[in-house]
Amino acid sequence: MKTKVCILLVCLTMMASSLQATVYEGVCGEHLTWSYDTETAHMTIEGYGELKNVVDSLWWNKQVLQASSWATDYKTYYPYNSCKTISLPEGLTGFSGATFRYWWNLTECEIPEGVTKIPAYMFDECYKLKEIKLPNSVDTVGQYAFSNCTTMVKCDLGKGVKYIGQMAFQNCYHLNSVRWSDCLEEIDGSIFDGEPNRAEYDPNSVATIPLRDTLFFPATFRSSKQISWCLHSNPVIVWNAKNPPTSSSVFYNLYDYWNGDFLFGPDVKFVPAKLCQQVRMKKVVLPEGCKYIGAGAFASNNSLDTVILPSTLTAIHQEAFKGCSKIKRITIPENVTAINSSAFNGCTALMRVHLPNGITTIGDNAFSGCAALDSIVLPTELTMIGGSAFSGIKLQDSLVIPDKVISISTNAFENWSGLKELSIGKNVVLIGDNAFKGDSAITHISVWAATPPAVSEGTFADVPDSAWLSVLPDSRKLYREHPYWGRFRMNDVPDSAMIQRKVTVDPGETTADFTWPTDSAAHSYQIDIYKDGVVFCKLTLGNRGQLLGINFSAPGKRNAAKSTAESSLPYTLSFKVTGLDEASRYTYVLSVLDENGTPLHVYIGDFATLGYTGELKYDGNEIIPTPPIIPGNPDAQGVTTGKPSLPLPSREGKKYLKDGKLYLMYKGRMYNVQGIRVE
Repeated sequence: MKTKVCILLVCLTMMASSLQATVYEGVCGEHLTWSYDTETAHMTIEGYGELKNVVDSLWWNKQVLQASSWATDYKTYYPYNSCKTISLPEGLTGFSGATFRYWWNLTECEIPEGVTKIPAYMFDECYKLKEIKLPNSVDTVGQYAFSNCTTMVKCDLGKGVKYIGQMAFQNCYHLNSVRWSDCLEEIDGSIFDGEPNRAEYDPNSVATIPLRDTLFFPATFRSSKQISWCLHSNPVIVWNAKNPPTSSSVFYNLYDYWNGDFLFGPDVKFVPAKLCQQVRMKKVVLPEGCKYIGAGAFASNNSLDTVILPSTLTAIHQEAFKGCSKIKRITIPENVTAINSSAFNGCTALMRVHLPNGITTIGDNAFSGCAALDSIVLPTELTMIGGSAFSGIKLQDSLVIPDKVISISTNAFENWSGLKELSIGKNVVLIGDNAFKGDSAITHISVWAATPPAVSEGTFADVPDSAWLSVLPDSRKLYREHPYWGRFRMNDVPDSAMIQRKVTVDPGETTADFTWPTDSAAHSYQIDIYKDGVVFCKLTLGNRGQLLGINFSAPGKRNAAKSTAESSLPYTLSFKVTGLDEASRYTYVLSVLDENGTPLHVYIGDFATLGYTGELKYDGNEIIPTPPIIPGNPDAQGVTTGKPSLPLPSREGKKYLKDGKLYLMYKGRMYNVQGIRVE
């Protein structure tokens, strides 16, 4: 009996000793203490204030070390910590350093509200930490904060994080969900980098992070640091940064293993330079409100095949889409005024591009190498064409250089192997060397400039001397005697295409701009503008377009006409008529008169001010200017026999326009311009 009692006492003593040995305690802050249970591998921290690094108080505690299964080889390197879970107090305000670094067995850690910063290396090499959620009070995540958490699958950074340090998620190979706040401002460099040979699940394969989340870069985001994503795949990226640095390269080189969607949010006002350079993306849709695309923003995206640009876009900077070899079609919005250098250089699949009339400048190499382009219509407001801007286009057989173009730079249209007909606008003064080199199929060149543009020996290199040259009648002598232009064949009879007779009207809201070519035989011009069949205004201009007389039939309105013809523009006349009614249709009759007032040509057409919803019928058509005849016997079978004495227009008879036809009212009866009574 005594023996049994002794054995029982010994066992109880050993159990009590064992239970006492499993709990250790220490101090980890001015007002914080810790206790650790080696049996449950759980640590409890109590108190308030800042948590100090517990290495001195816990990891080097001899009792803890002796009770832990740490490797002897690491005794002088890293202490092994067997803690699996930890409880932190609500009064915790922060951490003094990388508190939980190398806690290799840590699986759970809940950070309490009130903590504002996760220090650098805080959870580095916490290999078994699979999930963590930060409180909304945290605004900073330090560099390498979660690096080498190789089994982590989810990280919720809360709603307050503004800054994420570099390599924050380095080598997190199983991470498929990362969520950050809508107030994020900066990511300091590469946060998802990884080393393939450290991937625990397959050390021989390329390590990729299987992110499945939508990574939303909010309007507050302003980082200028480059994020390397090249070892990561498939998140949906939404870029909604409103005012990031203009030279951001945030997603540079996102192409090796990424195959997700890249979307632009509604707050994007511009696309920073190099933002998505070499990013493997298939579609770009920019939101309304976006005003410009920075230099190299989408360069070298060899998967990009669809680009949709907003109406608010005003500029496309250099190399914006350079090397995007799968884009087939693109429509440039109407507000864009410049296509900068190399903007679409090397877009080898580009077949169609719409260039709005407001573009004034096309930079060097803008469309160079776009060999698939089958049609280019240059904008009417274009003034400058850069070097090699359209070199290498092969399919187009005709080209019109607009009238406002002043210079065509070197190699601009080099190697257009299919180009046959070329028309050069009236204001071109300089055509650079080799501008049309290699365009050996050209057979006809029309030049509308009164003075031969300056050229070099190589401007039309490979264009045969047998090509026909058409110029304005009064400039034929200048071109024939020119040392370079004179090498082409020139018709003795002017090309009919060079004699422009069509009148054009470009109406504003209550203003009409008239333009038409001069007539060498004209002594004066008379314009009658009709509304509702009656004359609205009558104008007389001299042979140089100077305003000689004006008469409006609409009293009380602020009507005016202004001639803008100048001697520097000898082949085009123009003038403005103001004070027109809104949303109204007008018909004009332009008469080209000789010195006797006899009509040489008469043109009739109509135009409408903005807001008019009806249909227009006439487009500056010439009508036969047969003079009307004063009737001798008006009742003789309806045909007059009197002597022709009234030229059109008549000062004695009243002209009247009806159903697009011009009539003369004489002694209360109406006659057409041939003198036939029509009443």
